[in-house]
Formats: sequence, structure tokens, C-alpha cells
Amino acid sequence: MTSAVFRFRSWAPIVLIAAVAWVPAARAGGTDGAAVPAGRSARSDAGLLEAIEAAARNEDFVGTVVVQRGDEVDASRVVHVFDGKRSHERVLTLDGQPREFIRTGDTVRCLYPRWRRVVVRHEDLRDFPAFAHPGAKSILRHYTLRRVGADRVAGIACDVVELVPRDRLRYGYRLCVDPATGLLFKAQTLNTSGAVLEQIAFTDVHVGGPIDPALLNPSWPTAGWTVEQAHARATALRQEGWHVTAPSGFHRLAEVVRRLIGAGPAGSRSALQAVYSDGLATISVFIEPGAPVSGTLPAEQRGPVAAVSRQVDDARVTVVGDVPPATAESVAESVVHQSVPH
Repeated sequence: MTSAVFRFRSWAPIVLIAAVAWVPAARAGGTDGAAVPAGRSARSDAGLLEAIEAAARNEDFVGTVVVQRGDEVDASRVVHVFDGKRSHERVLTLDGQPREFIRTGDTVRCLYPRWRRVVVRHEDLRDFPAFAHPGAKSILRHYTLRRVGADRVAGIACDVVELVPRDRLRYGYRLCVDPATGLLFKAQTLNTSGAVLEQIAFTDVHVGGPIDPALLNPSWPTAGWTVEQAHARATALRQEGWHVTAPSGFHRLAEVVRRLIGAGPAGSRSALQAVYSDGLATISVFIEPGAPVSGTLPAEQRGPVAAVSRQVDDARVTVVGDVPPATAESVAESVVHQSVPH
């Protein structure tokens, strides 16, 4: 999933990747006075996960979502429309520096009005409520799904399920799911003790059409703004002389050479990036030749997101993922510089 599973649409300096999310409900507003249903979804475990993924893609919705990790709280206004072939999304941050993210299919335009700048990215990783990498069977190989009861979110009744990890390499999740459509209303990331590391929930939501197409338009006129393409060229780490050992159950999604662009006016730099996922959690490995660090830096943690950097030859290796710090550290320690094959 993005953070991480639920991740911010942010490419803050390579130290942290966080999460932005949006989740729909099955109807406008709430269901005041409606009882939480006693019956649970009749879907199989795999069927429920597949329904969550399908709903994230196919449902139209507009709402406000709040992300909370520790004492940090961030809100975004989100619009999502599916035209039958591809998704259209607009996410406007409501806290901090104004930013907006507009997606059409796999193309994302990141708007930074302070610098009158648009950064265009092409990515197929999905944000909440979609899973990072669809695959119910793969997820269930590494998590046990438990149906634990019912709740209400934004006035809407939902089923509560938990995804309990089968090992200590990953976190667990508690999800509030619409029993009718499979849409996610709320998601919590849990540590090994069951404490909540991060929570994402709607405070208001309207699901279903018609949604005014104008709601997908940018908040600011961008004529005359600088437009930058965040190019990523496919590669293979072994061809670049690098090897990474991913944790059990994490599969490679991409290996690219990426030109990293920050949100500020500074210049850019290039790095190798490898992305791995178990279907829910995602780990990114960045390798920046010529940008060394002094030894290995202790893992930093912000909510469920851990980051660790170490030096390998003349390169800075940074691992960022919504996994326990020990998992991020083990991935960082696995990175080896090898001779380029001929």
C-alpha cells in the first residue's frame, strides 16, 4: 500500500517519503441514525482485497482526508474520477506550503505555486486507497486477514479488518472497508505491539457522479510557469554494478536512473532507484554516486516510514520504506557494489 502503503505525494529530499491518501464512501455525507450493520461482507479474503483495489480505481469521489502520524496532522482535498479507461485525480494540500498534484492515468503534474513551477512525473505506483502493487494472493502469503468487527467513519458504516504480518519484517494494518463497494474509509498502520503509527481517514466525502469536471482543474493558472520533466530511464542495477537483496516477500517493481528534483529552486541530481513491494509496504533504494556520507547513519523514523543512509564505495545509499527500522537497515546493509558484467 503508500506510505507508503499510504504515501504523501512528496519527493522531499531523499530522507523521507510520507503519504497522502484519499478514500471514498458509498454515498454522499453520512448516514445519521443508521446502525452499524452486524452482518459482514460475504467476500473471501482474496475477494475482499480485490474489491478494495477495484473500488480505488473505479469509484468517483470528492472529499477531505486527514493523515495523522504522531503529533503531525495533514489534510488534503481530493477529487477522483474514472472515465472507464483511466483515472483522473486532483489532490490539493490544505496545510503547509501550497502544492497540488494532478494525475491523468500514469502522468502526474506537481504544481508548486511559490516557484511558479510544474514538475511532470510518470509513475505507476498507486496511492491510497489503492494498494502499492495489486496482488491479493501475494499479500495473503505474508499477511493473515482477520475480520474484527464494525465501525463508522465520516458517518458511514464499515467493516473492520486487520492484516496481520506473518513475520517481523513488516507492519500490520487495520482497514475500515465499505461492505457494499470495497472502498476504504480509514486505514491505520500498526507496529508489532498493535499501537497506531499512522492513521488516514476521511472527515467528509461524497461518492458517485456526476462530479463537475471543473473540480479536476488546477487551482492556479500555470501559463508562463517553468515546466520540468522528471525523467526516469529504465535500467538494471546489475548492469550499473550494484546488487540489492530485498526482504522475503518483497518483489522488484522498478529499477531506473532518475533525475531527482526537489520542490525548491535548487538544481537536480541523478540517482539509481530500485522499488520493491510486498503488495502493501513499499521500499525504495536510492544510490547516488559521488554523494558520499560518513559511514552509516542511524535509521530515522517518522510514523511508519523509516530511512537509513550508508556509504558504499563513493556512493550514498539511502533506503526509505514503510517498514520497521530493522528491515530498512538490513536492506541498506545488503547493497553491494560489484564489477559491471561484460
